[in-house]
Amino acid sequence: MKENKIIIATTILNFIVFITKLVSGIIFSFSTLIADSIQSFIDFITDIMSLIANKIGWRRANKTYPFGYGQVYYLANMITGFLLFLIGIFICYQFFFFKGELKPNITLFYLLVIVLIIKLVVVSLLYNYSKKYKSELLIESAKESKTDFISTCVVLIVLILSLFENYLPSFINIDKIGSLGMAIYVFYTSIKMLISNIRGILMNDVENNEIKEQIINEVKQFKEFTLEDVKIIKMSTYYNIFLKIQPTSNLTIKKYLRIEKDLKKYLKSKNRLIRFIDIEPVED
Repeated sequence: MKENKIIIATTILNFIVFITKLVSGIIFSFSTLIADSIQSFIDFITDIMSLIANKIGWRRANKTYPFGYGQVYYLANMITGFLLFLIGIFICYQFFFFKGELKPNITLFYLLVIVLIIKLVVVSLLYNYSKKYKSELLIESAKESKTDFISTCVVLIVLILSLFENYLPSFINIDKIGSLGMAIYVFYTSIKMLISNIRGILMNDVENNEIKEQIINEVKQFKEFTLEDVKIIKMSTYYNIFLKIQPTSNLTIKKYLRIEKDLKKYLKSKNRLIRFIDIEPVED
């Protein structure tokens, strides 16, 4: 799939960003940057989880999983959220026990600017191709990368503020404050991610009137049958649609199967959020 190729490219860039931040943070004893590198690592892991989930999620429904494999997206995001929570604990540990001795210099400033440029490229790629392919998967990845971009901007601000640390009371450590702020942000993000995806697993059956109305209007163009019922199952950012139709005339099996195939193809072309369509004919 085309969207997977984009995610693979951004995954490589995110890994480069993670390594650059981590190594620079250790070399320059910049605890806030080390904490931010963990955020980039999660961005990298999220891309990998998205690739795996996307591959599994496209499998068709079967007897074991009659509603398809869409819940794998929620599971993948829950795992990421749990890892993020553990990393928040690590950042807190670093806050109390890592004695950062940041000494601002121009090299570190240039490295952060390069990282910001790379992240800006990643965000732009994901947003541009998400519009081109109408992919919610790419939109979600773009949001993750945008968050990492913002956190790197915060790191740059901390670096600039540290230049004025000599004018502040000795007990104020700008680097430590930045690290603590990063930990709080990570905890907030992880808890929000866990809650939203647990809710997604427990509440899949939704009444999306906008999509339902769209489907009803689109099906009207097929005069060979009438629509009896529409059921919508939300699977992460996508929807599985279950239709009950009643043929309006005596159709041969061959003709019915052809029309059913045309209907599925037509509905998916009109709304890329629709991933799976199941059609059940009903008798009078």
